[in-house]
Amino acid sequence: MILVPIAFTSDHIETLHELDIEYAEDIGKEVGAECIRRCASPNDHPLFIDALVDVVSQHLQNGHRCSEQFLINCPLCINPSCYASKKWFRYVTKKF
Repeated sequence: MILVPIAFTSDHIETLHELDIEYAEDIGKEVGAECIRRCASPNDHPLFIDALVDVVSQHLQNGHRCSEQFLINCPLCINPSCYASKKWFRYVTKKF
C-alpha cells in the first residue's frame, strides 16, 4: 500500500510521525498490511518550485494581490480572529 499525502507540500515531523508510525506501523499491523510506504512530498523539487512561481506570476500579471480563495471564510468557521483577518485582507487588497 502506498500513502500519498496530497494535502501536504512539504514533509514535517508531525506528518511523518502520523503517516509513518501511526498509519503505516500501527494501523498497518492491525489490518495485516504487509508493506505500507509513503510518497515524498514535493518539498523543494524544482518542478514544484517552478509551478509555485508560475501561479504567483500569473496572479501578479492579472493584477491580483491575493488569492480570491484565501479571502473566502472557511465553512462553519466561528473564529473571530479568522474573520477579522479575512476582512483586513479584503480591505488591503482592494486598496492597492
